[in-house]
Amino acid sequence: MGFTSRHDNLNTLLDPASIAIVGASDNPDKIGGRPIFYMRRHGYAGTIYPINPQRTEVQGERAWPSLDALPTTPDLAIVAVAGEQAVQAVDKCAELGVSTAIVISAGFSETGSAGKALQDAMTARARAAGMRIVGPNSQGLANFGNGAIACFSTMFLEVEPADGPVAVISQSGGMSAMIYGLLRQRGIGVRHMHATGNEADVTVSELACAVLCDPQVRMVLLYLESLQDADVLARAAALARERGVPLIAVKSGRSEAGARAAASHTGAMASEDRVVDAYFEHHGILRARDPHELVRWAELSLRGPLPRGPRVVAVSNSGASCVLASDAAVEHGLQITPLADRTQQALTDRLPGYATTTNPIDITAALLSNNGLFGQVLPVIADDPAADMFLIDIPVAGRGYDVETFAADTAEFAAASGKPVAVVAWQENVAATFRARGVAVYADEQQAANAMASLYRLHQWQTRDTAPHQDARQGIPGSLDGLSSPSRFLSESQSLELLSDYDLTVADYRCCTDADTAVAAWRTINAPVALKACSAQLPHKSEHGLVTLRLNSEHDLREALRRQAQTLKDLNVHDATWIVARMQDGLHECALGMRHDPVFGPVIMIGSGGKYVEAMQDVALLLPPFNTADVIRKLQGLRIGTLLAGVRGDPSADMAALAEQAVRLGQCALAANGKIASIDINPVLVCAQGQGAIALDALVELSNASET
Repeated sequence: MGFTSRHDNLNTLLDPASIAIVGASDNPDKIGGRPIFYMRRHGYAGTIYPINPQRTEVQGERAWPSLDALPTTPDLAIVAVAGEQAVQAVDKCAELGVSTAIVISAGFSETGSAGKALQDAMTARARAAGMRIVGPNSQGLANFGNGAIACFSTMFLEVEPADGPVAVISQSGGMSAMIYGLLRQRGIGVRHMHATGNEADVTVSELACAVLCDPQVRMVLLYLESLQDADVLARAAALARERGVPLIAVKSGRSEAGARAAASHTGAMASEDRVVDAYFEHHGILRARDPHELVRWAELSLRGPLPRGPRVVAVSNSGASCVLASDAAVEHGLQITPLADRTQQALTDRLPGYATTTNPIDITAALLSNNGLFGQVLPVIADDPAADMFLIDIPVAGRGYDVETFAADTAEFAAASGKPVAVVAWQENVAATFRARGVAVYADEQQAANAMASLYRLHQWQTRDTAPHQDARQGIPGSLDGLSSPSRFLSESQSLELLSDYDLTVADYRCCTDADTAVAAWRTINAPVALKACSAQLPHKSEHGLVTLRLNSEHDLREALRRQAQTLKDLNVHDATWIVARMQDGLHECALGMRHDPVFGPVIMIGSGGKYVEAMQDVALLLPPFNTADVIRKLQGLRIGTLLAGVRGDPSADMAALAEQAVRLGQCALAANGKIASIDINPVLVCAQGQGAIALDALVELSNASET
């Protein structure tokens, strides 16, 4: 099996014509012996070069005393020796022109700063020679499509391999083996199982791109502890979407403790978890909490199409299971809606009078006396408007139940309907019978509903309109070009000016230098105003009493300015001006923000604002570019979303205008291209429907000069 990789020529990792094993062992239970044992057992057709100066033959293969002694340069080398010998072996591979190397040896960045320095130096020499490295501290790579098992995992001895449609790629060797084992328990074949270890060079993201070029791969499952190349994973996600291949990931390190553990395990830093969620959603990568959930989702996805809607029809031979199935579906955001009258009539004609024919459908214990009921009921509900997917719940089946017929009827129905079907069966023998027919099976209703809801979410992401409102990458506007600040912060007036350049609606304000110009500005505005000191040296004004609201007389305005001027003098701020801004009335105070993440780039925050923004934590994150529909969906999932929609007779707020502000902030962040570290807009006053949203205060932080 050969295929062409489109990412950095990693084909020699996945489909090598020849493999050298440095530290080869005649003992198949040793790390240096197991890859040879596996490749001979699973039909690797390429050339194996065991490197062992103490032996002339290893496991039936001619052995070679050194890499220098080989008759040709191998495509791939497995380095299974320890310490300085590993470094020397990698250097020799690079010198000889080996394309790729898998460094199984440990003792590098996972051990601390000295190990990381050793790893970095070794990797730099390999890169200079054009060689790619997997690892170090890697369990290895396995391709069951061609028998290239460059891996020492014991799992292939515990659970018999079978080629299949799934690729598993993991930083952790243990997790890759666990996911492989869980898949095989469910009868799912695995083609690729790769572990990248410390990721000194080749990453999970790069291997995801590579395996997606294998036409036999229909599912890619990832385990990530860190993510250092978000742009590459984004390309993998785009390729997966193009091919219609679900990309599902576990990203560990959700908690602070978990992030610390991930860093010590892989030698890499974990990313902030909420940003990871936003990144995954933006690129249509489904995120599971753990390997068990990952595999449950994978099973349903492989057994049929993704759900095209949220409506579930549940069928059971138990009224109690009908209730549990309904509860689980609703808890996971799915819908249990009544069947159409014609469907209910057709069911009435087939079921006993005491059965339930609405939704869920309780076919009762009549199943025991009529084993064909599933076959009679399922085709009737296939095309009902209430049916986007089906949950068949069998709480008990044993003697007297024709489970083989149930499974055959269900499999035939699933194929004919073209919709997802999940079975709940906790009895192992019952579950195995359905799985043997290619039907997804779960131990309880919660697991089944969770899988259905998650895959429906993936369908929504894959079919949404991804065209951004306007992709603004044309460059930095004049208001940002050449801007500098000794404190890295722009003054409020400069910040508002920058936002205005990107068509964000900002408050009606005037910049003033003294009391006379402030009074003149108030007279021009002809309404109550806010007076705010304005200096790049004071990014946070309220805590110093440098904001005074609702001034509407010359006396009050002059007095407020006098007090603020004294405070500025006490703070040794001598370059301040003042903002005189019209007081605005609206319905709700929201907040917008941006920060430039070192891994993911610009991240936009939107949600509840005002002085309690930190305490409320009612915010959502998005990665630009996005459109107003994306923002509105996020707002509707927040507590503030309910208020914005209008409750208890309150008018609805202009959510579309707020969303438009977020879109434009995203455009500004993209155009800044890393020149802006963060933007804080709080509050954004949201007015009644059709009356807009106004940024009342803004603070822009520039990146370091060296970064810009």
